[in-house]
Amino acid sequence: MTRQTPALLFVALVAAGFALWFFLKPDPQGNAVRVREIATRGLAEHLARTHPGKKALIVSNPFTERKDTAKAIVEMEQAGIRGLRGGFGQSVSMAAIAFPELKPEARENPRALLTDVETSTPLSYLMTPGAFDQLASKHPDSEIIVSLIGLPLEIARCEVWKAAGPPRFALLLPDLKVIGDAVAVIGAMKSGKLAAFVLVRPGAPGDDTTPGRDLKAEFEKRFLLVTAENVEQVLQAHPKLF
Repeated sequence: MTRQTPALLFVALVAAGFALWFFLKPDPQGNAVRVREIATRGLAEHLARTHPGKKALIVSNPFTERKDTAKAIVEMEQAGIRGLRGGFGQSVSMAAIAFPELKPEARENPRALLTDVETSTPLSYLMTPGAFDQLASKHPDSEIIVSLIGLPLEIARCEVWKAAGPPRFALLLPDLKVIGDAVAVIGAMKSGKLAAFVLVRPGAPGDDTTPGRDLKAEFEKRFLLVTAENVEQVLQAHPKLF
């Protein structure tokens, strides 16, 4: 062993340790993207079981069409759509990915329209009142509307919401206050207008926890799938979510 050998071994050990840290270190953004895909896949798999053969219109974030939108926002939206595709499989076809019309001031100063900074769906405050009616009229063969960005504040006034029968809505992490109180949410589910929605499960792991490979197990660990069959049970178990 030469005098340089211990030094070289030390350098090699440091390099190996750094490489191990690099590959095993928490990746919050990457985890969040993966979890988003898991959430929408779980929702889509439910819709594939309950609405086979139907067409779904996907309502997505219109800001992802802008070149100045942060990469993280675009990646999250792409992950959501990817999860829907995977969950739908051959059972539900995607009619289109559509973007709702925004209020004119929303593109210049969106923060000025946010009266509830804690909302899970800030775009609810930025859409025009008739945004969903316009989308539904452009895609009349879509019997399911899956919104990745919530519902407009004026959803109660929208014809597509008031009309009996399809299209039915499925929502990712919605701000339920837009629909109303717990009675209104249950009513929307019992009527069939609201087919299902996904909420974050209380106590779910954070983005610092890498999701495992078992997608169904990860969905159950992190989310609640709320349907007409279990909405009252979920409300009783987690009243603060409604």
